[in-house]
Amino acid sequence: MEQIGTWLVGVTFAAVVVAAAESLTPQGTIKKIGRLTGGLVLLLAMLQPLAGWRGLDLGDWLEDYQSRVEGYSGRLEEENQNLMEQIIAEDTGAYIVDKAAQLDLVCTVRVTTETGKEGVPIPVSAEIRGPYTAQQREELTRIIADELGIPEERQSYRWEEVT
Repeated sequence: MEQIGTWLVGVTFAAVVVAAAESLTPQGTIKKIGRLTGGLVLLLAMLQPLAGWRGLDLGDWLEDYQSRVEGYSGRLEEENQNLMEQIIAEDTGAYIVDKAAQLDLVCTVRVTTETGKEGVPIPVSAEIRGPYTAQQREELTRIIADELGIPEERQSYRWEEVT
């Protein structure tokens, strides 16, 4: 509260000095310059408390902002990678189910992916469940290996009734 009182006394004193100087200044260009100077003195007197306020350092703020953005960016990249893996696994599974249907085989498929050299998920294994014949299994195994690049040893079959 004392600081506000001191500030008000300073602004009042500056206003009195500016008014006195203006009344003593002769008409013309000098009076215009005096008014400008007096206005600046009053402005300085009013803003004087802010001169001692450090406020937020812009450099610190930018560093904080950059670290937050990097944190969000990392999480978004991870989430994007997971989503891409899920989409590729689901689309590959749907493709296998479609190829199986062409062989009159009704099945469910679970595809596993791994991240390749360029950061893109690639299907690496497939688990096929359903009632199948030996011929259907052999043909589907060949299709998956040839068209999707999942080798026979990374394909697993489980004979079971699909509801």
